Amino acid sequence: MVITRLIRPTILQVETTNDCNLNCKICMRRHLRRPVGYMSFEDFKTLPLKEFKEICLHGWGEPLLHPDIFKFVKYVKSLGLKASLGTNGLLVDKRMDEIFESGLDEIAFGIYTLKGKSKVIENLRELVEEKKKRKAKLTIYIDITIWRDNLEEIPEIVKLGLDIGVDGIVLHRVFNIYGVDPDVHYISEEEEKQLFETVKKIGGKRVYLPIKHFNPCRVVLHTMFVTWDFKQTPCVFLSEYYLGDAKGIDFKTMLERHLKFVSKMRSHDICSKCFW
Repeated sequence: MVITRLIRPTILQVETTNDCNLNCKICMRRHLRRPVGYMSFEDFKTLPLKEFKEICLHGWGEPLLHPDIFKFVKYVKSLGLKASLGTNGLLVDKRMDEIFESGLDEIAFGIYTLKGKSKVIENLRELVEEKKKRKAKLTIYIDITIWRDNLEEIPEIVKLGLDIGVDGIVLHRVFNIYGVDPDVHYISEEEEKQLFETVKKIGGKRVYLPIKHFNPCRVVLHTMFVTWDFKQTPCVFLSEYYLGDAKGIDFKTMLERHLKFVSKMRSHDICSKCFW
């Protein structure tokens, strides 16, 4: 397959833990059968990190639960790489100083509803204010998962985020191909089109919309994924489809595994249905 010769992912997504302090209805974590655990910092350093441009420190868990998460960030920055993570926002106030002192480049708050999120919004406001006070370069996003039940609420979340002063709002489609919750459904094409027009009018270039899906998708073209227990998988949504162990493995081996999967993913049971 000619396309595989052109693929060299530049982002390594590392799941430092799959432990979480929430149990969201739309989260695929509820489907996973993997044991809950935390990645060792010393073992993390055996990954071929230098072969990538960015290390994303999140997976199916809350990274701020990891006591050493900012050791990971500092190490990534010591290699001259970009460091980012996603969070549900509940623990940001408890780790505020570490966020700024670590050199973290980007942080995304996963907010798909405002119901019951007063603490998260409070922490988001505080983080934005601290960024201003410290004149920090940290980029702050809100990441919104689109699904039928929050369709009417999304414009409100976008407006609030921009009023608070976040750098951008990222929208993506819900991933529910596994049928984690039978009540979770996506919106129609026409509803999506109208939603995108609405949020673009609100936020303009500060709103980032999901692009049209294709196969091989943008995820596998640009990203590799490693679980907390060092299993290499094609992407975060296939976190139980193991390509092999990743601890101490060289980049060439990881890439060969990845490309082998890409060459046949059109017929893969999950990838053939994905529209993320």
